[in-house]
Amino acid sequence: MAVACPVLTPEERKASEILDAAQRAMMETVQAAVAEAAARVRQQNLDAGLDLAPPPRAYFESVVHQRMYLTLCGAAVGTFAGGDARTAIGLIRNQQLIANRYWRAGIAVTPRAP
Repeated sequence: MAVACPVLTPEERKASEILDAAQRAMMETVQAAVAEAAARVRQQNLDAGLDLAPPPRAYFESVVHQRMYLTLCGAAVGTFAGGDARTAIGLIRNQQLIANRYWRAGIAVTPRAP
C-alpha cells in the first residue's frame, strides 16, 4: 500500500521552503570549499615547483565525507577514537538502503546495531 504524503499547512510549507533553501546554500558552500581547496593545493604545488599532480577533486570530497562521518559518530577526527559504533552502523545502513532503493545496487545491507 502506498503511503500518502501529508498536506502541509501554509506555515509548514513555508518552514519547509526555508529549510530547503538553507540545505541548498549549505551544500553550495561545501562544494565551493572543495573546489577552492583543490585549486589552492594545485597552485601551491606549482608555486613550490613540485612536479607532482595535485589530488583530484574527489580526494577533497572524500575528506569531507570521512570527517563528517567521524563527527556524526562522535569520533575524534585526528585519531578516530571515541566513536559510537551504533551510530556508525546506522549511517552505513542508511547509505546502503539509499544505494539499493534509488540506484538498484543490489547490495547486502548491514544488520541493525544490537
